[in-house]
Amino acid sequence: MECLIEVRYRIGQSNRTKAYKSEIRARKGIWKWLKKNELEPDINASYFSPETGHHSYQSHEQLTDCEPKPVNNFYLSQAWRSLRHQILTSRPKVCAICGRSPEIHGVAVEVDHILPRSKYPELALEPNNLQILCYDCNRGKRDKIVPQT
Repeated sequence: MECLIEVRYRIGQSNRTKAYKSEIRARKGIWKWLKKNELEPDINASYFSPETGHHSYQSHEQLTDCEPKPVNNFYLSQAWRSLRHQILTSRPKVCAICGRSPEIHGVAVEVDHILPRSKYPELALEPNNLQILCYDCNRGKRDKIVPQT
């Protein structure tokens, strides 16, 4: 049988509870809540676990092991998203390999690195190293260097 962990969150005189399916999920939820409310003067999050007993926290710094790991995904970075938007709005939406376009052929287009980012990371944010490709050509190209038509 699954043991739910019920966490009591308190700010001043205000209380609320939330149930979690595991202790680690409870601790991660507490970390997020404490981080979000860190400027509040009187906060506390507590729970009781049958395995480890009673736990009480007043600061997210007490739960450093539960802090989310940073996401280092290049394609989610603000720099890439901004440059990608610039390329898509400033250039014709026509595939540099096959010449198809969304308007005429109904294809999806993407921004591609001409010299692959995996082999030339220093050119990852260089506009002259970017081209517009349709979905199919970009998947076929992968990390190869393909001359533009």
